[in-house]
Amino acid sequence: MYDTALFYLEHYGYSVLFGIVFLESTGIPLPGESLVIASGILAGQGTLGIGWVLFFAWLGSTLGDNLGYFVGHRYGRKLVVRYGAKVGLTEERFELVEERYRRSGPALVLIARFILILRQLNGFVAGTMRMHWLRFGLYNAIGAALWVGGYAFGAYLFGQALQSFFERDITWILMLGALALALTGCIGTFRYLFAAERKREPADGR
Repeated sequence: MYDTALFYLEHYGYSVLFGIVFLESTGIPLPGESLVIASGILAGQGTLGIGWVLFFAWLGSTLGDNLGYFVGHRYGRKLVVRYGAKVGLTEERFELVEERYRRSGPALVLIARFILILRQLNGFVAGTMRMHWLRFGLYNAIGAALWVGGYAFGAYLFGQALQSFFERDITWILMLGALALALTGCIGTFRYLFAAERKREPADGR
């Protein structure tokens, strides 16, 4: 997967980065996070400019979430009921996410990008929950900046530090770094879902 990401980034550059991150942020399951990491490492190797990587990744994620927000605000639960099960988004799972938004609101929008499932559903759920758009837009933009800065700029520093040691093939480095980040995200996601399920158990057992 990371070889493919490198191929498209090297041939199409910022346009593919913007497009994939944008589409993932609307709710489509695409490897946006992997492309952000790959772009940061390539920038550290001098293939891409880190400033443009940060800008296009931030722009794509912000605009994508806003589109997801308006789709959720307009169609909401109708889409989940009709099509959700086809992509693994059952009503039960969606209810867990909604419950988290009821409790945390803007704070969850701020950190949603760092949680695997919420990253794709962030805007859509906020729109479905009728969160005020200005509030959502502010926290969404800040969260996107933190996410892009953490992953892209972190990967950039990582790639830059290793430039003097690995001049040509950085594929294994990319895979190792991305794997570590992916495992961290997965562990956080499973802990998040497990905690949500445990909180629902007393109510279900009555």
